[in-house]
Amino acid sequence: MAASTLGVCVPIFLVPAEGPLARAIAARGWEARLLPWPRGYADLTQTRWRSLFRLPGLMPYLVRLAWAVRGSQLVWSSGVKSHAACLMLSPWLRGRLLFDVRDFLRAPILRRAIAFAAARFGCRVVANSRAVAAGYPGAEVRYPRIALARPAVDRRSPGGRRVLTHLAYYAPYKGQELFLRCARALLDAGVDAEFRLIGDVLYPAPDYERYRQGVRDSAVRLGLGDRLRFLGKLDAGQVQTALEETHLLLHCTLEPEPFGRAPMEALLCGCEVICRRGSGVCEVADVEPGFPEWALGLRSLLGKEFVSLRLKRP
Repeated sequence: MAASTLGVCVPIFLVPAEGPLARAIAARGWEARLLPWPRGYADLTQTRWRSLFRLPGLMPYLVRLAWAVRGSQLVWSSGVKSHAACLMLSPWLRGRLLFDVRDFLRAPILRRAIAFAAARFGCRVVANSRAVAAGYPGAEVRYPRIALARPAVDRRSPGGRRVLTHLAYYAPYKGQELFLRCARALLDAGVDAEFRLIGDVLYPAPDYERYRQGVRDSAVRLGLGDRLRFLGKLDAGQVQTALEETHLLLHCTLEPEPFGRAPMEALLCGCEVICRRGSGVCEVADVEPGFPEWALGLRSLLGKEFVSLRLKRP
C-alpha cells in the first residue's frame, strides 16, 4: 500500500503483553505501536465474545490508545475487537481509521456494524480478498504483497521420496489433524513420502495448547513414526528453505482461508499446492480441479472442496 494513497500508516496492535504473537510482531520490525492488554484482560484477544461486555471497564486503557494515535494521519486497526475499541475513540479517529478486515465473520451483524461505522465516521475498510470483502459493503480489496526472503532455489530431490508440508500455526481450523489423516492414507496407498508440520501455537489460548498436544497424540495413534517431522516455528528464511524442499504443500484447512499466505509462498517456491476451494489465494492463482497423479488417493479423503493451484500464467 503506497504512502501516496494511504498517507502515514501507523498500525495499532492490541495484543497480550508477552507471548508468541507479541514477539512475532516485534520481530518484523514494523513501524507499529504495540499496545498490550492490561493484566487480566488477555482473554479479550480471543474468541470469548462475552468479554466484550467488559470493555467499559477499560476506559484508562482507551485513554492510552487515544494518546498513542495522536498526530497519526492514518491508524490501522486489525481485528474486530481492535475495531470496537477504536470506535469508542471515534471523536479522535474520525476519518483516520482504516479497518483491516482479514477474516470471515460468521455473524452478519458484526460485518454490517463495521461497514456502517466506516460510513458514519468516514473510515476506510480494506479486505484481503474479494471473498472477505463480499461481507463488508463498500470494502476495498487489497491483496497481501507476498515476498520471499531471497530468490527461490529448487532443492527438491528429482525422484524417490516426496516431501509434503503443512504450514500454519496450531488451531483446530488449520487442519493439522486432517493433514495427518492424509499422510496415513498416502502411506497406505504405497506412496513413498515424508511429512512435515511447520508452525507452533501463536495465540495464548489454552484450547490451542491442547490441540497441539492432540495432534502429536494423533501422529502416534496413526503410526506415522519417522515419516513425520515436527519442525516447530521457523523464521522466514527457514520457511523458504523448507518450501524449496517440498514437493506438495497440503494446506488442508477446515474452511476457506481469507487469503492464504502459505499457499502463495509455496507457489513462489515452486511447490505444487492443494488448498480449500474458495480461499482468497484462489483469486490470484490458477485453479485446477485435479490433483497430482501420485496424490490422487487424497481425493476420497478431501473431496471436491479442495483444488490444486498454479501460479497465474502471464
